[in-house]
Formats: sequence, structure tokens, C-alpha cells
Amino acid sequence: MRHFKIAIILSCMLSGAAFAQCNFAPPASAGVLNYSFEPDIFADKLALRVTLEFNSGRSGKTSLILPSEWAGQKEAYKSVTELAASPGTNLKATKDPTKREVRSRPNVPVRISYVLVKQWSGPLDTKTRFYADLSPSYFHLIGITSLVHPKLSGFTPVEVHFDWSKLPKDWSLATSFADERCQSFQGNWYDALNSLFVGGDYRIYRGVIAGNALILAIRGTWSFSDQEWTNRISGIVEFQRTFWHDNNFPYFLITLTPLDFDHGSSGGTALTNAFMEHLPRLDTMSQAILNQISHEEFHSWNPYRIGQMPDTEEAVNWFSEGFTRYYEALMLCRTGWLAFPNYVDTFNLNLRNYALNDAKNVPLKEFVRSRRADKSRFSGLEYQRGDVIAAWLDVTIRAQSHGRSTLDDLMFFLARQNAEHKRKHGKPLFISNKRFFKAAGKYVGSTSLTQLRRYVEYGGEIDMPRNALGPCAESRLESISRFELGFDRSSVDAEPHKVVGLKQDSEAYKAGLRDGQQLIGWSINNDDSTKQVRLTIKTDSGRQVITYYPQGKKVPVQQFVLDLSAYNAKPEMCAATFWR
Repeated sequence: MRHFKIAIILSCMLSGAAFAQCNFAPPASAGVLNYSFEPDIFADKLALRVTLEFNSGRSGKTSLILPSEWAGQKEAYKSVTELAASPGTNLKATKDPTKREVRSRPNVPVRISYVLVKQWSGPLDTKTRFYADLSPSYFHLIGITSLVHPKLSGFTPVEVHFDWSKLPKDWSLATSFADERCQSFQGNWYDALNSLFVGGDYRIYRGVIAGNALILAIRGTWSFSDQEWTNRISGIVEFQRTFWHDNNFPYFLITLTPLDFDHGSSGGTALTNAFMEHLPRLDTMSQAILNQISHEEFHSWNPYRIGQMPDTEEAVNWFSEGFTRYYEALMLCRTGWLAFPNYVDTFNLNLRNYALNDAKNVPLKEFVRSRRADKSRFSGLEYQRGDVIAAWLDVTIRAQSHGRSTLDDLMFFLARQNAEHKRKHGKPLFISNKRFFKAAGKYVGSTSLTQLRRYVEYGGEIDMPRNALGPCAESRLESISRFELGFDRSSVDAEPHKVVGLKQDSEAYKAGLRDGQQLIGWSINNDDSTKQVRLTIKTDSGRQVITYYPQGKKVPVQQFVLDLSAYNAKPEMCAATFWR
């Protein structure tokens, strides 16, 4: 076990020591963009007046792009209002609401203005957290759903300036690029757009990891203290940088924002030089939350430092998300923040989730085709399949190398390969299955490589070697019930929340649930048949609570049983495999 400490300045500090207007030169080339932000604050809302400047180029014609869809949240362009161009520039609408045509004289600065507003009503939750979140006391923005911009390739080298000097002097500010009022970024356009901006009543804490800045921005009141949060999160960040032998993060931001409910789903997302975390108001720093933080931090390398995701990212999500899922618990186990017996429980849960997934036999090509048509199809399969493939590959590499190599070494190789390509060619490699298989062939034999391809391309049963969890855990088959909610999930996902599609042979029916009943509350642990479902229905006499275990057909599932007496006697020996 290893524990880490870093220096965190536990005092709230306002961003920006000086508030003079930024002095950015007018854009002289197509690769330079200037953004400035001016707030309009009212009693019950906030709007941001945004000014964009860019060079018109040789033709004087530019395609202007408005936010569209990201992470399943659609029509983000509705946040953009009062879109206008400076005199001498023509702004023309197109059939696509996310595009405009800009015409001006060639090679001159073009100025576009718009007012960014909160486009959605209702609570801040997992269905709205990627939209522009604007409040009289704070803002939380993602570049992809907030910034209007000229059409640029993701690899285009850019210089982007952000002027926040007109924010109220008592507001804090922290972004993917700095916590000062005048900010500049040089890099590729994808990284500029994949950005995070927060300000207002966020409490800002500044820390240092090996000389590099770590900024934590927190708002809201929690069951834990700011110090507890910053200490635990910074420890996860430091350990993973040590694991990757990579502290090349001169600046990194982590935000914590409360959702508008007390308990339920949370969300974490990795962005450029940052990740954002949204939690329900009464959440604690549970193991599930630490897993989520570990997962998002691991994304700083997988995929961001391993390569560029392809346009058809569904084809490689088994790697970018599934392998990251495998490592999220493994990283915490290695720090000592997840005890080995609990790690075994997590490992078993991941095996169960995949084995009980009705879609486990869906070929990769069908998965990609279906998900591109409907983002909700086969939800979670990429995480579950990739997680189990990663576990199998880790054990296989260890066995075939007689302990000299692990999956870690393959991951390190992919990151080095990408860094070398960027150094030589100025752009990253794409992440692809072909590239992954070629790299994996350096660590496993041809038979295992063929099996790996089959798992990735066709899924199906994936059997773990009996020694997958070391000398103190025994593999066996257990009869486990499939998760069966008993009624159509659309009953809770969409209005009017009436029960439809009830199965008469289900545990839900046996517990008293009937088609047509009005749902006014629910607690459902998806994919876990061992956790009780709790439904509240509206009746003529008031409310009725129905509880049941969502259990369907039983199937044999491989599970590992830890010999606790052996572990208690020699814990380091039992878990030695996982400390490397």
C-alpha cells in the first residue's frame, strides 16, 4: 500500500489579481481566435455576452459552427441567442440550425457576437449537466456546448485567447487553461474546444504536484469538508501520475458541482487539462464516487495521451472506456484506498455484469451500427466487455511473460508510441483496433492474440484463468439471477411515468405492480439483481410503496472466492500480484 500527500493551499482565493481589460491583438490568421465574455446578471438569471473574433481568410467566406449535440444532450445551439455580425460582415442562415455562412472582405478580422443563455428548465441533473449552466451566482460551461466558432479540423493548430476581465471582481474563475482573467491557449483545435470554464461562487484551492499546479474548484455544501475532498482527490491524481511516470501537466483543474437532488446518479467527465464532477447534494465520498474519480483521472492518459479517438469512436470504446473501468478499482487498490477483499468483490461484480448482459454476444460491427443510430442501444456493453477483456489480457500477459510484464507495460507502450509520433509529426496517432492488436502482439503469443481479436470483435463468453486473482482466490461457477426489472424501462425514463410492458411472470408483478399505475418515485440499481427495487406509486388513497428483487432467469457465472484466513495471515502475499 502507498499513501501520498501533496501541498494544498486550503484557503479560498479569488481568481485574478488584476481586473484590467485584456489586450489581445486582432486575429491576423485563420488559426487565431479571440473570445471575450461579459455577464448580464439579473435577480433570477445570468446571461453571457460573448464576442468572437477570427480572420476571414483569403476567400472571405467562413462556415460558422454553433453547438449541437454532445454526450446525448441535443440541440445545444438553443443556448445561443442574438447571434449577429459586425458591420461589413454578412451572416446567412442555412438549413442546418447549427451552421451559418459568414461573408466579409478577405483577410480581415471578423467579429461575431451572441448571448449565451440557459436553454433548459427544471433541475440540474445527468440529463442537463453538459449544457451551459448559467445562474446569478455561478456559471459552468463546456466549450463544445457553449462556444460558437469557425469550422476547423480537430488537428488544426490554433492560438485561442479568452478575456474574462468583465466578470464581477468578487467572482472566482477557473478554466481548462488558467485561473486568471486573461487566458491564452496554443495547441490543436480539438483540445481548445474540449474545455471547461467555471466561475462565480466556486471556492478555489491551489495545490502543487511535483511543481505543477493542481486547481480544485468547489461549490455547494457537502457532507464532507473541502479539505477532505481536496486531500483525497489530489492523492488519486498524484498516484496515477506516478503510475504513468508522467507529471507533464503544468496545470490541471478539477471541479465539484452539486446536482439538484439529494441522492441518485452522479457524473464525471474528463476534458482538456481538467475533469468535472457532479454529485447529488447529500452524497458522501463513497467507494463508488472514488471509483468515478479514479476513472476520470485515468482518462487523462486513456485515451488522451494514448492517441486521438476516431470519428467512429464506438469501435474503440471497449478500450477507451472498458480498460479505464478495469483500472479505476485497480488504481485505488494499489493506493490502499480499496482493500483487496473489496477489490475481489468489485472484480466479481464486473464479471457478473458482463456475463448477465443479454447483449454480450453482439458483434462489434453490430454494436457500432446500432449505437450510431441510437446512443441508448446496448448501454454499458462497451464498459463491461472492455473491463473483462482487460482483466483477461492482464492475466494472460503475466502468465506468458512469467511475471516480467503486465497489462501496465502495454499501456505504457501505447502512450510512448503516441508521444513519439507527436514529437516527429506534430499530431497524435489515432486509436484503432488494428494499432492495439499490433501492440498487444508484443506481449502475448499468436494463439492468445487470435483469442483477443475474437473477444473484441464478437464478445461472448470470456473465461478467466483460475489464478486470475492470485494464490488466495479460488474460481468457481455460481448460479446468479439475471437482472429483470419486470416492466418497460421507458416507464421511468419518460413522461408520464406510467407503468407499461409489465411481465406477468416477473417479481415486479408478484409484488403488486400493475400496468397503468402512476410512478411518482423510484430507486433502481441497474444491472444488479441483488439490490432491491423500490417504487412509489400514486393511488386513490395516497401513496403505495412496492419493493422487490429484480431477479429473472438464473445462469452460471464465474466468480472468485477469497480465502480470508489466508489473506488475514499474509495480506501482502495474497495481493502481491496487483501491487505492480
